[in-house]
Amino acid sequence: MLIDGRIWLNKEEIANFNNVSTVQVSTPKMSIDSRVDTMDNVDNVDVINQENVDFVSTRVKKINKPSGTYKKLFEELKQELREKQERLEIANYRVGQLESQVRNSIPMLEYHNESFKRTQKEDELKKELVHSTETAKKIAKQLHYEKLNKRIFVIILLIILALQPLWLLLVYR
Repeated sequence: MLIDGRIWLNKEEIANFNNVSTVQVSTPKMSIDSRVDTMDNVDNVDVINQENVDFVSTRVKKINKPSGTYKKLFEELKQELREKQERLEIANYRVGQLESQVRNSIPMLEYHNESFKRTQKEDELKKELVHSTETAKKIAKQLHYEKLNKRIFVIILLIILALQPLWLLLVYR
């Protein structure tokens, strides 16, 4: 019986298979037709009418098969099939894991675009920071000079105020 590409045998067939199996040399479907073609234009030979042979007589031969060879081969193939099935299941499980990781991860192009924009923004902010610190240093230096100028003007004013009475004495004398 053939089901889903597998051959299923009953107990009797298995016993016959293990012990002795019958092999027919030919079947009626494989009979030999020995008629001569009467339309043969190549050879002009007298046609001899022969009787058609519908069936070829066959003998049933019994072949003793070593029982261990096929069983051993079957077991090896069965074990190999199990191993490959396990490997396939493991691979399918791993593929499923990777698919879920891909679904949950950020696409690489978006990630690279965002990181590129972020680094550009960081570079711009660093440039602004450098510019701001330079400006602050210039302003601090200018403030220092202004304070120094203010002190110098105050000192000059005090000197002039201190010298004014002397100057008035010198002028009105």
